[in-house]
Amino acid sequence: RVLSCGLKDFCAHGAAPGDAAFAAGPAGADKRAPKIASVVGILGHLASRHAGSIKQELLRMFHESLGSGREQHKATVPFLLQLALMSPALLGTVSAELVDSLKPPVLNQLHQHFSALPRDELEHVVGVVVHLISQTSAGAFRILQFLVGTAMP
Repeated sequence: RVLSCGLKDFCAHGAAPGDAAFAAGPAGADKRAPKIASVVGILGHLASRHAGSIKQELLRMFHESLGSGREQHKATVPFLLQLALMSPALLGTVSAELVDSLKPPVLNQLHQHFSALPRDELEHVVGVVVHLISQTSAGAFRILQFLVGTAMP
């Protein structure tokens, strides 16, 4: 419920990849999508006892959003990226499993999901992903293996 509420607020305030809230990082997100800081705080508090459930829900939201054209689902990946920017603990919770799930069909869905974005917004999303990868210590070797393996023809 916490994630769903946060996503609805994120959508209602227009915080998408090219928007100022997304581009400005945590401070911009607080102004444009006020509940996101609360979502991060609540999830941080719940993580000690419910880390598995939180991880499972974050991954479910990610995968469910790729197969849908609904407006709320289009904002799910930017919402999850914003959560990861604001909470390294959440990023660490899902990074290994997320990398494992990025098989060719999922990568194709991601490509289709973001192919409609203007070039500057797409470059910003890539910049956020690169920033998050550089901030990830747990599972860094697996991430690098994935990047090298995916980049090879």
